[in-house]
Amino acid sequence: MSPRTNNQNQEIKRYKKKLIIEAALLLFSVDGFNATSMQSIANKAKVSKGNLYNYFESKEALLESVLTYGLNECLESFKVQNSKIITETDFKQAVYANFEMIKANKTFWKLYYNLVTQPKVQVFFNKVFAPFLEKYMNMFEAYFRNKGDKTPNATALLLGSTIDGISLGYIIMGEAYPLKEVLEQLIDKFK
Repeated sequence: MSPRTNNQNQEIKRYKKKLIIEAALLLFSVDGFNATSMQSIANKAKVSKGNLYNYFESKEALLESVLTYGLNECLESFKVQNSKIITETDFKQAVYANFEMIKANKTFWKLYYNLVTQPKVQVFFNKVFAPFLEKYMNMFEAYFRNKGDKTPNATALLLGSTIDGISLGYIIMGEAYPLKEVLEQLIDKFK
C-alpha cells in the first residue's frame, strides 16, 4: 500500500475540519456555547480531543469558524454581495430568499439567535456578521432611498428588526408559525 499523497492528506484534513465544525454547530445550537465542552464536540465528531486542538486552538476559535461556515452556507442560497433591490418584485424576492435561507439552515439560525445576546461571544459574532449585515442593510436602505423614503436608514432598520422578529418566531415555532401569511403582510407594508 503506497503512502497518501499530499492532496489526499489535505482532503482528509478538510473533511475532519468540516465534521468538527458541523458537530460544534449542532451542539452549540442545542446546548449553548458555554455548556458545550470541547470533549463533547470531539465525541460528536468522532475525533480525539487532542486532534480537535490540532484544528482549533480554542473553543472561541472553533465558534468563529462555525459562524463563518454557517454564514457562508447561507450565502450560497442568498447572494447579498451582488444583490440590488430596484423594483417591488426585487424586494419581494429578497425577502422570500431571506426566509428560504433560514428554512434551509435552521440549526445555524437557532445558534445565531442563541448567541446574539451573549456578551461573551459578541466579539466573534460581530467579526463574522458585521460585514454581512452591513451589506444586507445597505441593500434595503438603497431600495427605500430610491423609492423616496425620507428616512431610508430608519426604514431599513425597522424592516431588519421586523425580519429578525419573524425569523425568531419561525425558529421557535417551526412549521406552526404562519410564515407565508406573515411574509405577505410584511411585504405589503414595506414594498
